[in-house]
Amino acid sequence: MSATAVGDVLLDAIAVRDFGRIEECFDPDASLRVLTPGPLREFAGAVDAAGRFRHWFESLEGFELLDGDVEEIADRVRVRYRFRGRDAEKGWQLNEHTGYGKVVDGRFVALNVTCTGFRPTQAP
Repeated sequence: MSATAVGDVLLDAIAVRDFGRIEECFDPDASLRVLTPGPLREFAGAVDAAGRFRHWFESLEGFELLDGDVEEIADRVRVRYRFRGRDAEKGWQLNEHTGYGKVVDGRFVALNVTCTGFRPTQAP
């Protein structure tokens, strides 16, 4: 599977919050690094990587992937997506992630993600 195809599968899995498919996008020994408005967070392995996505998306009501794209940049792949959902305590939130990853044998072996943080927004 090409690097962009893995990125497309990841976006499709995010859109439906399929955490099993998200996990399958990562090599068992993959690294995920996430720079948020708070601290840098690092995760090791496909299970922990998928767990971070679960942490972001699972509890949001009305979750919707608003936009996303995948582009190969030399030996890396960029995955960008924006999503919205309603947090039970904070209300409607908007967030965008941009990740740059290395794909080997059809899976991410490394993905570095920047995050806007959850930003208050209006209901759809």
